[in-house]
Amino acid sequence: MKQYLMLTNEELKRSWKMIVSVILAMASIEILTVVGRVIYEENQVQEYMSYAKVTESEALRSIGKLSFEQASSYFSYIIMIGVVLVILYAIQIWYRDWFGESKYIYRLLLLPGGRAKIFFAKWTSLALVIISFIGLQWVVIQLSYVIFNWLIKDDYRESSSLGLSMTLKQLYTMSLVDLLIFIVLSLFIVSFLFMLVLLERSYRNAKGMLFIVLEVIAVFVIVIGTMYALERSRLFLQQEFVGIMVTIFVLYFVYTIWKSLRLLKWKISV
Repeated sequence: MKQYLMLTNEELKRSWKMIVSVILAMASIEILTVVGRVIYEENQVQEYMSYAKVTESEALRSIGKLSFEQASSYFSYIIMIGVVLVILYAIQIWYRDWFGESKYIYRLLLLPGGRAKIFFAKWTSLALVIISFIGLQWVVIQLSYVIFNWLIKDDYRESSSLGLSMTLKQLYTMSLVDLLIFIVLSLFIVSFLFMLVLLERSYRNAKGMLFIVLEVIAVFVIVIGTMYALERSRLFLQQEFVGIMVTIFVLYFVYTIWKSLRLLKWKISV
């Protein structure tokens, strides 16, 4: 346990500057998009008033008032960029140990005790990054909402409520169950990527790529094949259908971790 905690702390220490920089950059861009959208709305109204020779209220009726949902419409794209960066980090967290100047992976593999702690240290660091990313994004949304209401004139604002786009509503439903589902799905993707990286590192070259392709195909065949078979059979209720799919998901989740630990123990060599 002590080695696991030390390795987790080491993983976070090695990446915290990059992680903080990316999060701050994304938060700054999101806040600036809200500020820019408010300024653009006010300039648009003023230009229309000057061009059409109408009053402010008439210009607002023609152009429309601005809501926070519209002002934060770019948040979804920025969050998607963050998701891509997390995926890249899940791959980079392994490869940097092999391709770094000091070949850090050799030091890890030669540590006394089981190698499972190496896997779970990296897995835990990704989990903490994902949870922090979700929480900080919610803080940014709340802060952006306050800035939006502070900057925009009352007459220019469509609604004073905190409206979110459909994508953001799916991510931030304020439901603990939905939040846990999103985190579990994120950790499944991380585990799946870990398994693919360890497959490539275990077999290398064409053989490693072949195993990666087979695993990816297997996922699609299992998911799509099961859904198709269940829908065609029409023997199961909606709740039973969901229960079967959740069971398959949990089993495959466990399989990705088991496979990764097996590869790390028996196939990865110094």
